[in-house]
This record gives sequence, C-alpha cells and structure tokens, in this order.
Amino acid sequence: MSRFFKKLPGYRTSQPGKERWILSQAPAWTLLGTLAILMPSILTRILPAEGQIARSASSTGFIDILVIATLICYWIAIFTIVIGAYIVVLMKGPAYVADAYPLEDADRPKQ
Repeated sequence: MSRFFKKLPGYRTSQPGKERWILSQAPAWTLLGTLAILMPSILTRILPAEGQIARSASSTGFIDILVIATLICYWIAIFTIVIGAYIVVLMKGPAYVADAYPLEDADRPKQ
C-alpha cells in the first residue's frame, strides 16, 4: 500500500496546535453542553411549579421543543468545529506526491 502513497521529499510537518486541543476536548464539551441544554426539560418534570399542582402539557411541550431545537443547533455547531479542526490536522500532515499526468500539448496548446 505504501507504493500508492509516496511522501514528497523535503516536506516538513507543522507542529500540532489548537486543533489537537479542540479534538481532545470535543467529547467532553458535547456531553456537558448536552446536559446543560437538557436541564430545563428535566427540571420542569422534577420540580413542581409554584402555585401549580398539575403542570399543563402545553408548557412542558413548548419547553421540550425549545430544548430540542437548541440541542440540534448546539450539536451542529460542535460538529462544524470538529470538522474544521480535523481538516487542519490533515492539512498539517505530510505532503504526498501526486501521479504524473502527461500533457500531450504542453509545449503547443491547441488553438
């Protein structure tokens, strides 16, 4: 398999930077952020509302809709940041030699 991936002679890889920290912290931020966003929905079910014996289903449903929308937005943001960090990691990696592509009309372009 190494014959397909020939490293460019004289390349220099860059030192790892903030992208490695982002990739290592992403699971923790995802979990903690998800729990923080789910907290209003959990609290409306656990804690009774003041002066209200039976909570109406519409207010709980509305809170759930807002929580789900916020959660989806948060996950998309985390996913986008992780994709960007991964692209930076790939770009800082080694350079590879591409296959030669013979140009038949390189000296005399067709008119």
